[in-house]
Amino acid sequence: MYESDAFIAKRYAGSRPGLHLVAVADAALPVTQLNVDVLAQERKSIPLLDEFVIRLVNIGIREPEKIADILGLESKLTESAIVEQLAADNLARAAGQKTCVELTPQGRLMAVELEAIRPVQRPLPVTFDRLTWNVASYRPEFLVQKREAEEAGLLVLPAARSQRIVSADVTVASLNRLISDGDERHRKLEVLAVEKMAPKKHRYLPVKLLIFSDDARTEIQLGVVVDGQLSAPHERALLGLGGPSALNITVGEPANRPSLPEDLEAIRTRQRSTSTDESVEAAVKLPSEKPEGGDVEVRDVSVHEHPDFLRESLTDSKRRLLIVAPWVKNSVVDTTFIASLERLLRRKVRIHIAYGIGEDDRDSHERALSRLRNLAARFKDDFTFVRLKNSHAKILISDDIWINTSFNWLSFKGDPNRTYRMEEGILVRSPKHVNEAYEKYLRMLDEQKI
Repeated sequence: MYESDAFIAKRYAGSRPGLHLVAVADAALPVTQLNVDVLAQERKSIPLLDEFVIRLVNIGIREPEKIADILGLESKLTESAIVEQLAADNLARAAGQKTCVELTPQGRLMAVELEAIRPVQRPLPVTFDRLTWNVASYRPEFLVQKREAEEAGLLVLPAARSQRIVSADVTVASLNRLISDGDERHRKLEVLAVEKMAPKKHRYLPVKLLIFSDDARTEIQLGVVVDGQLSAPHERALLGLGGPSALNITVGEPANRPSLPEDLEAIRTRQRSTSTDESVEAAVKLPSEKPEGGDVEVRDVSVHEHPDFLRESLTDSKRRLLIVAPWVKNSVVDTTFIASLERLLRRKVRIHIAYGIGEDDRDSHERALSRLRNLAARFKDDFTFVRLKNSHAKILISDDIWINTSFNWLSFKGDPNRTYRMEEGILVRSPKHVNEAYEKYLRMLDEQKI
């Protein structure tokens, strides 16, 4: 199940007292898929001592004292095992012999089953987490190649060690723990020994990296969300490798909140004062959700909500979509992004995308720009893609929703500087005001386009 940045922020923002959740970043765990040959057998339904008692009784050794002598154990231990098997109806008192026991019909079946269980060599596919340096139960279909991780703008987390994984790193105990916690179909398997092990593929698991900071931005902490859960082992591993400094992560000053016309600012102030919860833990409203009462909604948008707003606008815009951003990068304008735009265009949604800041495009990616140019050439009537002279605006308009923000809509992933800051936006939901803003930005695109 996909969990959005806003959902993760809502869930974990309050997990570090005294610190604020500054960012939820897309990251990647380094993992290696291994081919492991193990000696294994089906797990037995009874303890080992009880098994030996049944086996010995089955070959005719029926006195508890003799059983204890053969096993080299105290009589109390074997007597306890015999009592357990008497209660389980696998053993019964031998007729006419008070101290001897014999197998019941059920016990004879149990003895046959135990005799039939033999260790066999079998291959076991294993994923090894190179950050925690331990085996893991990550599903292979969720793993990506390094090239895919880089193109998606994922922050690649470091490995705990640079050397190769060896057999000693893949222990019998860790494999049995992995089997016990994993797929129910394999839980009956018990590994007895690791025969041999060979690395197969280096891969990466997409995860979420949480960046926390205090108000003074002097204390920075990291959290790692794996499969929707905050992982203490990964946090400890990162801390042991140097924490934020090892990843060149810093926290900058919060971005300035965009200004609004006076009438909208008054609505924002009024609606904010009547809200019962302005924290990130409050329920997150997506663009498709209607305001509670009234025809106009003006509210703050946290940094964690922006990716969800962009994703929904690419899916659900009905009439128009306008995006203005300084830079365009491959990690955002990827195959999925282009496909989403094309679906909107085929539904006759009018799209405007504008970018540009500075004298050249050195901070944008040519591949992403080329994709947008090609799409604009195919849909000349409905898609306008322009380069602006020099615009700091960061705007998203989808139908009757307008978000004015400091968030970089088309380049928010894969920032090589890894300087994170709280970026706040303002959402306006109002046909009248959004129409006015839309016309204003269309004029700006026409006046500043190159």
